[in-house]
Amino acid sequence: MAEPRLKAIERPSTYKKYADKWIAISPDENRIVGSGRTLSKAKTEAKKKGIKDPILARIPKHSGGYII
Repeated sequence: MAEPRLKAIERPSTYKKYADKWIAISPDENRIVGSGRTLSKAKTEAKKKGIKDPILARIPKHSGGYII
């Protein structure tokens, strides 16, 4: 049985490449269709690619855990 495909937001490479940025994700959650330092920039890039209502998310600078 094939392993399920990771959604764009679940991929470790997403956190490395888009750290401290906004990303726009396709409605099927499989592709990042825009990114930028501002929400507006990410949304504009997605709209240029024909995605009217992307899922928008902010990727934090640090995706590691914390020891308390």
